[in-house]
Amino acid sequence: MSANEDVHRLQSQLEHQKSDLREHTSQINEKLQEARAQLSPTKVVQQRIFLLSGLAFALGFALGYRGVAVEEFGKPVARAVLTTAGKQAATRAIRGK
Repeated sequence: MSANEDVHRLQSQLEHQKSDLREHTSQINEKLQEARAQLSPTKVVQQRIFLLSGLAFALGFALGYRGVAVEEFGKPVARAVLTTAGKQAATRAIRGK
């Protein structure tokens, strides 16, 4: 084989590998999007709404039955939720979303 034929063959292989890489990258991105959609908190809650409602009911009943004041749990939980929401809002504002 001459040097030109080797160069042509290698360039052809390179182009083929590039197209394979693009195809694999797009497949990975599609799978990543699907995984994100399946693992989103909203999706998890939608799929298990009755289970989570039952657990919340049972927890509320148990805490009320034992005479635990709601403030003992409510204030720290509300504080944590509001802090997290504030951090996410600030992050989104900085990123411009």
